[in-house]
Amino acid sequence: AAEDLLGQIALLSKPPTNARDFLIADVYGRGAHDAWGEAWVQSVFNGLVEFHTQSSPYLNVAFANFATIWDGVLGSNPGYKAFGYVSTDACNPGIQTATSCPDPDHYFYWFYGHPSRVAHKVMADYVNEVLELCHAL
Repeated sequence: AAEDLLGQIALLSKPPTNARDFLIADVYGRGAHDAWGEAWVQSVFNGLVEFHTQSSPYLNVAFANFATIWDGVLGSNPGYKAFGYVSTDACNPGIQTATSCPDPDHYFYWFYGHPSRVAHKVMADYVNEVLELCHAL
């Protein structure tokens, strides 16, 4: 799977597209970690480093690992309360997307597995921070 992703980046970096800037956003695990997933993330990261340092011309790559957010919110350090959430449960516990959620701005998930509008804002801010750090290097 990591090879497939890296292969697509290699393909896009060649003519006719000649892409040079790539952002990879990874949501692996959503708060859970295992050896396979960690190995996948490391393989992707290693491949991106190689693209950036050994390609000619080199590629600009950014890797936004959303595990940073999931671990911070769903874990105990700092935990969901530090982000202003009232629970790690979904605001809408059902499977119907039209069901009303009385307080969506204080839940990480709108319904299970799908971040709320506010959580998406946290994710967007994180991506912007990753991109700013990439420009600083």
